[in-house]
Amino acid sequence: MKIFSFGMDQLTVNEIKLAGFTVVTQNVLPEPSQTQGQMLMVTSEQVPVTALSELRQGYPNSSILYVYRQKGIRSYQAIHMFCESLGIFFIPPRSTSSAIVEKLRYILEEEREERGNLVGFFGSGPGIGCTSVAKLFARRIAAAGQRVILLGLDLYDPGFDRKTAISLDRLRPRMTGKMLQSADFEGLVKQDGYAYLPGNFDFLSVQDYQEEEIEYLLAQAAENADVVIADFGSVPESAAWYVGMQKSALRMIVTHPRHEYRLQPLMELAGHMDLYPQDFQWIINRSNVEEMTSPKNLALRFGSEILLELPYYQPFQDSLPLGKRELQHVDDKVHALLVSLGLAPEARKKGIFQ
Repeated sequence: MKIFSFGMDQLTVNEIKLAGFTVVTQNVLPEPSQTQGQMLMVTSEQVPVTALSELRQGYPNSSILYVYRQKGIRSYQAIHMFCESLGIFFIPPRSTSSAIVEKLRYILEEEREERGNLVGFFGSGPGIGCTSVAKLFARRIAAAGQRVILLGLDLYDPGFDRKTAISLDRLRPRMTGKMLQSADFEGLVKQDGYAYLPGNFDFLSVQDYQEEEIEYLLAQAAENADVVIADFGSVPESAAWYVGMQKSALRMIVTHPRHEYRLQPLMELAGHMDLYPQDFQWIINRSNVEEMTSPKNLALRFGSEILLELPYYQPFQDSLPLGKRELQHVDDKVHALLVSLGLAPEARKKGIFQ
């Protein structure tokens, strides 16, 4: 299938071509006869939302992919719904070139054998303990003998109580220039057996981060570790959060039953990126704090699986002081995680004749 591209930047077009697709770049909309049985990819900068109905009518025998470029989490849900009603595929804002390639493969039902090593942690709200839980998993995966890098990618909170010699904002010039080397990762903060990159201390630069920078950092980290743990925080309106949703091999939601009202829009937002409740594992933090809704009922309502329930501990502790039984439960989940990433053999249960 040919892809007729109208309005896409050349870098993205090149990435699509490198993925094996045939792309025909257009300066104007092609004739409908040209795209019959093919795909037409257009951007919101070239075709406004008000012209989508006319576009669909003009190209009845073509697959249409609409790349919406207006940033902001509030503005595009209705546009996505409108595209669905017209039979038009939708790409949300902040999507990277690799995310567009993944969407094309999804549309064309191509099989992918790519296996990543990125485990993303996302919170359902500030203060829910996303950073603490990410550090817990990093510590236990490192204890299992894996090389682990933990990236602080909550752009609104560095996740560290003091400024360090290396942090996300200090590393950013090398990210922007695509100059990262193995030495940069060797110089990360050593903490509990893993390498840690504290997050962004420059709060004024939060909205300046670009998706391509974060994607590049994740790719380089993946080459220097067996497992990359990333703390993407709880604020969706950041380049890192969006890239994390797109690129993570495993997605962990750290939440609590009292955040039920937050989970609904969060799951809806994920749906616009072709992610669904079954694509997430939930970690219930402070599970021993009584609420009107139980964790089990919460998970049943949304259709997600609960990976782990952690009790409440006093705040401002560097690491969660888990008991022996709780720690063993975490290690069991860590082993399952490593098996899913292809980094550990499946555990064979001992039978009566073994």
